[in-house]
Amino acid sequence: MDNGTTMAGLNTERNNQKDIRILVAEDNEINQKLIQQILEKAGYGVDLVDNGRQAVEFACQIQYDMIFMDIQMPLMDGYTATRQIRKCECGMRNCNEEGTDSNSEFPIPHSEFDGVPIIALTGNNPEAVKDKCLSLGMNDCIGKPLFREQLLALIQRWTATEPDKPAGKTTPTAEWQPLAKNTITNQPIDLDKALSEFMGEKEVLNSLLNEFTDNVRSQVEAIQQAFRSLDFKAISREAHSIKGGEANLTANKVAGIASALEKAAGLKQADLAGHLVDELEDKVLQLENYLQNENILVHGV
Repeated sequence: MDNGTTMAGLNTERNNQKDIRILVAEDNEINQKLIQQILEKAGYGVDLVDNGRQAVEFACQIQYDMIFMDIQMPLMDGYTATRQIRKCECGMRNCNEEGTDSNSEFPIPHSEFDGVPIIALTGNNPEAVKDKCLSLGMNDCIGKPLFREQLLALIQRWTATEPDKPAGKTTPTAEWQPLAKNTITNQPIDLDKALSEFMGEKEVLNSLLNEFTDNVRSQVEAIQQAFRSLDFKAISREAHSIKGGEANLTANKVAGIASALEKAAGLKQADLAGHLVDELEDKVLQLENYLQNENILVHGV
């Protein structure tokens, strides 16, 4: 990483995606690795950070062409990080009152192309937070789970580049034959879809599934402990993390329960939360058993 690189405006004349450098600020490791896999396969350069403070540090030292900014992160959230980045950009351009937006909470150039495009990532409804994102200096907002075509389309829009074309069509290996359409919805995870999102990289997906099931088991235990003391904030935080990772791995049943638990904890609905904690544990166990039967997990449940 070249920390001596000076900050400059977005160069919309670029037509080579290999010159494009993207910062991803995301605290969920599963989402990090998915985005990295997608973008690097498409030919883009990627830097990863897992909190808003690091995002500001990197963005104020390196000229990025685009930033994906998670809204909910530790140490500093995405809103605050965006404000700091815009202030940093203005400081480097010597912004003054005549060149800034007086209605903004911070100095920001009038032209959105004067600063690096920042795309908000949210695990909630993007339409519910889009206005706030735009008012704070972000350029767009997308919801999770994240999908390859959606990410690449956004990069093409904001950097005016085309991603690399794959050398050939990647298909799932023989070990993962597509399931019949009438049975796939009964499975705790859609392996074919997950493998497609990871561009056929079965070893990468296997590794993430092993890592994630280890993590989610610990998170379920943390949720159970938090529920015993009715620590709704901790329950909501852990459920939000599970929701984001499971959705991107297409484990939609676990993701759905985690989403409902996050909402119940936010409303401090103890009875409903207790029921959902038990259901979450059951769905995670079903997922682990299924992945073991598919010879994906290498550890015991």
